[in-house]
Amino acid sequence: MTTANALSRGIKDLLNGLLARNLILLPNAVIVVDGARVTWRSPAPAGKFVDFVDYPTIRTYRRWAQVGEYSALLPDAALLQLTYDVAHGEIAGHRLAYVPCPYRVDQDFLLTEAIGDVLDLHAAEPQDDITMQSAIRLDFDPGSAAVGHPTSHLTLNVSTCRIACEAPMTAEDFVRFVFRNFYKDQYAANVDFFEALPKSDRDSTVTEDERYEPHVAWRRRG
Repeated sequence: MTTANALSRGIKDLLNGLLARNLILLPNAVIVVDGARVTWRSPAPAGKFVDFVDYPTIRTYRRWAQVGEYSALLPDAALLQLTYDVAHGEIAGHRLAYVPCPYRVDQDFLLTEAIGDVLDLHAAEPQDDITMQSAIRLDFDPGSAAVGHPTSHLTLNVSTCRIACEAPMTAEDFVRFVFRNFYKDQYAANVDFFEALPKSDRDSTVTEDERYEPHVAWRRRG
């Protein structure tokens, strides 16, 4: 059985562990909303969270970064966003996102300057220096499951991209996935920490039809 309070404590412990190892620069408080949603507390909420229809823009990233719409800010100014919904003692949905910064920021500036000022500095540089890293998002949304909308799915580049995934992900699995694939040096230096994190054992949500199409698969542990 899973409760929102227990899940929030687990995410707090995860973020504190990352912070202690300098793997994140700034975590936001983890909160429970209406007894069912586990998410972050933004210091200055942005109003409408999603301001795009097809794909996020640099404007979206800047707004999220400047008002604190994230679970954690990484040292390179990338964002981690972790949100879970809990119902009837089970995880009923999640939105897990890794949003890279579109600029190669001076990480020393992030330690001493407001992120808005750092981004303004880099925005004044030639536009050819904007990076083309894609945000990634892993969603678990059983209420919207349908043909073309897998229960668990990975979104890349555009909102209509929904690549079926084996199962819902824990916050620990997602963070391990991000660091193993996008921060290999940091992962290698902290491999004992990452490998000691709890690992998911959720049943597969991939349908028979989805299994015959390209999808993201992993073996259930246990």
